[in-house]
Parts: sequence; C-alpha cells; structure tokens
Amino acid sequence: LHPLLPQLRGGGALTQGALAVIYETEAFLCELLGFEAFTSQPLAGAHGELAGIMMIAAYHRDRGDVRKVMLIADSGHGTNPASAALAGFETRSIPTDGRGDVDIRALKAALGPDTAGMMLTCPSTLGLYDPKTREICEAVRSAGGLMYGDGANLNALVGRIRPGDLGFDAMHVNLHKTFATPH
Repeated sequence: LHPLLPQLRGGGALTQGALAVIYETEAFLCELLGFEAFTSQPLAGAHGELAGIMMIAAYHRDRGDVRKVMLIADSGHGTNPASAALAGFETRSIPTDGRGDVDIRALKAALGPDTAGMMLTCPSTLGLYDPKTREICEAVRSAGGLMYGDGANLNALVGRIRPGDLGFDAMHVNLHKTFATPH
C-alpha cells in the first residue's frame, strides 16, 4: 500500500482488502511455522533477522536479565554476526563437527549465565539439516537463552516440520525464497 493512502474518514475502504490479505497471511505463516505471532513489518531477510534478535534482547532486558553473548554456528548465514552486533551482543562462534553439524560439546561448553541465545541457520548454509536441532534448542533454552532460527533456507523444511516445534523462539522468513524462486 502507498504510505499516504488515507486510513480514516472513509479512506479505510481503500485499505481493508490489503489488510485482510496481510492478516490472513500472517495467520497462515503462524500455523505453518508453529509460532504464536508473526509480523510482516520487516522488509527483508536481514531486516527480519535484526528485528528478531532485537526482540530477544528486549525479552532479556524486560526480565532484568543481563545477557550479552549471542552464539552463532559457524555454518550459519553470513548476516548473523552483523545482526547480533547491531543488537548490542558480543558474538561467539560455535564450530561444526566432521559431519558439518553443530559440535554439541563445544556448544554446551560455551553456554553460561551471559548467553542470550543462539542463531542457527536451519538447514545450514552447508545445505544440511542438523539432526540434533531439538537438542541444541533444549540446551540453549535450559541455559536461559532463546533460539533464533535463520529462515534463509526454510524452503527445505516447509511442510515437513515446523520450526516452532523444534524449539525456535523467533525466526525470519524470506518469503521470496521460501514460496517463490530462490535467488
């Protein structure tokens, strides 16, 4: 919609159809991905990623919980460290094992009271689905952190499993890649 389209005094009739489509799409995505809420406000994948990481920061801040470290799998999407840094986090890389999956021992050794969460691209930029994804999410959450799912490669999971059911707390979706032609 054009940002100057009138919203009040009769102008709302010009926007209701588009608003209905946005609302219904957000509800559809909640069901498809296993989340309670969805917003279409971010305008790109990296923008959505930053919004999600800022929500994780706000979650901890609202609880009075000072957590400053965001863990990032070394097989993650390249924007992850930048988004975490922009949101005020110190980043720590978690290595992959010989199969290209997150090294679960290294992850557990990195968890501590300063861990705000972990960013995990699922499937990874290596094109692999980590079979330990639920275990990873549980470990981070048991340390008081939240899980951020980078949805850059979500098209490989749609209809097979819902990220929310895996244990992700927030994620972005690149609608143009997941539901159209990947670039």
